[in-house]
Amino acid sequence: MRLRAIAMFLLLLSSYSGLRAADGNDACLKLVFGDYCLGGSMQQLLQQRPYGMPAQQNGDRTAVIYLEGRERTYVMAYQGRIYKVLHTFEPSSQIKLKDLRERLVSKYGDYRDRSSYPGYARTQASRIGSIRRGEGELHYVWWVPDGSWRVELAWTRKLGISLAYLANELDRQQQEVLDEGL
Repeated sequence: MRLRAIAMFLLLLSSYSGLRAADGNDACLKLVFGDYCLGGSMQQLLQQRPYGMPAQQNGDRTAVIYLEGRERTYVMAYQGRIYKVLHTFEPSSQIKLKDLRERLVSKYGDYRDRSSYPGYARTQASRIGSIRRGEGELHYVWWVPDGSWRVELAWTRKLGISLAYLANELDRQQQEVLDEGL
C-alpha cells in the first residue's frame, strides 16, 4: 500500500512538472528559431520534436541534431536543460554573413568582435581565406541587457557560418564541469 502511494505521488509530481512546462513556466529564457526553448527542458523538446538525429549523451550533457536540408540545428543541454542552440547556414558566403550581421545589429545593437586571424590576414579576402584554411575564425557576440543569454555569430572552417544562442548561467556551469575534467 505504501509503495502504491509513493508511485502515485511520483506520477502526480511528474504530471505537474509537465503542466508547468506546457504553461510556459519552464525557465524559457528565449524561444530560438521558433522551436527551441533556451533554458527549457531537453526531454520536453524530444517529446515535441522526436525526429532529430539520436540524442547523444556524455554525463550531464545531451545533444540532438535536427537536419534541415544542408543546414543543421544543434541543441545542447546540461542536466536536462537546453543551454545552447546553434544553427549552421549553407552556403557560407560573405553575403550570408553580412545579411545575418545586419539583422542581428538591428535587433540587438552593437556586438563585440572576438575574431582571431593570423598576422598576415589584414584584408577581408585574406581573413576569409584564413577561415577556409582553418587558421582563423570570425566571432561576433551580442549580450542582452539582463545578461541571461547571448547571441554568437561565427564563421569557422568546421561549421561554416553559424548562429548560436546560449543561456549564460547554464553554459558557465557546464563549462566549469568540463574544465574540472581536464
